Amino acid sequence: MTIITADPKADQSLPEYHVGKASSTCIYPGIAQCFAIAGWTANAMLCTHVSPGATKDDMTQTFASLRDMGGDQAMFWYVAGPFTEHFAVTKAQWRSVKDIKKTFKKEFSNKAAAHWILDATEERNTTRIYPGTTIPSRFSSIDVRAELRAWESMIVFSYKEHSRSVTEWTRFKSAKFKRF
Repeated sequence: MTIITADPKADQSLPEYHVGKASSTCIYPGIAQCFAIAGWTANAMLCTHVSPGATKDDMTQTFASLRDMGGDQAMFWYVAGPFTEHFAVTKAQWRSVKDIKKTFKKEFSNKAAAHWILDATEERNTTRIYPGTTIPSRFSSIDVRAELRAWESMIVFSYKEHSRSVTEWTRFKSAKFKRF
């Protein structure tokens, strides 16, 4: 699959295999097994939506695009996604947090950057009762939103059910992010 690099803009929406730069928000639609990645720089977020189906070449292209956008200057990197679903894919390039850490260490020269990861398995597996039914149903996927807080030197993340009818976002608890 060819990695697509989006033109920089304030608000991005990046499906799988896309990389982009956003100065305000980035939405990663339909996270079922994928990881949403955002890097904080002084004036923008560097963002990508990594699929468990990504090949070694896809990963090389993805991280080359992130470096071309200034990835070596990112002071903070955030990775959010459902560990259980992603790591269960036998052909996935990342089968553990250790694999993710190894990739970031190899791909970026800024060894002072802080790396944070969030397991969104619980949010991805949220159940709700849909109108007109009595049987709980599990979300098929979630949308993840990253918001740049340049004045606070951070990015905040929210999620919602992947559905056009759902418009309310829920903030991920910051305590769920762990250093890696």
